[in-house]
Amino acid sequence: MMTKTVKVGNLLFGDKIPKICVPIIENNHNDILKMAKTVYASEADIVEWRVDFYKDFNNIDSINKTLMCIKEILNDKPLLFTFRTAYEGGEKNISYGEYCILLKEAAINADIVDIEVYRSDNMKNISEVISFVKKSSVVIGSYHDFNKTPETNEIIDRLKYMDSVGADIPKIAVMPRCKMDVIRLMEASVKAQEMLSRPVITMSMSATGLVSRVAAEITGSAVTFGCIGTPSAPGQIEVSILKEFINLLHFQQERE
Repeated sequence: MMTKTVKVGNLLFGDKIPKICVPIIENNHNDILKMAKTVYASEADIVEWRVDFYKDFNNIDSINKTLMCIKEILNDKPLLFTFRTAYEGGEKNISYGEYCILLKEAAINADIVDIEVYRSDNMKNISEVISFVKKSSVVIGSYHDFNKTPETNEIIDRLKYMDSVGADIPKIAVMPRCKMDVIRLMEASVKAQEMLSRPVITMSMSATGLVSRVAAEITGSAVTFGCIGTPSAPGQIEVSILKEFINLLHFQQERE
């Protein structure tokens, strides 16, 4: 099955070469905008604002103000809005109701919105939230396991579930306990990418899982995450180095 591409502005997800996303994790308005300028000038294709690091995360007006300022700086680079909850390794904990309100507000101005699909155990409920957000933004449905790497079939099933509830791009990030965990994640990524009619994002975290980030084109992951300075998750490397690896692998495959 051919993988369907997803377009955000001028950027096409799922067209072989993976896009590089760099997070902004500063905690105040001025530092966030300063970092936005730095990321805009970098090799990043996408910029992620990790709102769970923001000191005013519970103030919708402040969030919208900062969001619009980031958008103005980024110009044509897509902005991914992410509030990673403590349930999945994030910095803050908010109720599910507050989380849904935040996502719906963000969808008005963000190009892409990350939604933790497994935060709700009700398929109808999460489908309704995703449908609302999709009216104005692309949805990345996500699941993060900072403790382990599930079995291959479970990884695939989770990505398929995200697809079934309407996510435009299913995403899964897992923690390896050994090298075989990394291989299993990469195998599951290849299989899921072949099964689904939309792009997927997959990664194995930590230094052990670094190969999954640089080999995203081989595993079929449409996006890989790098950093500038402090990483937002274990295993992220500097965006300039990540770009070199990706270009090298892409060039070698094109030659073949």
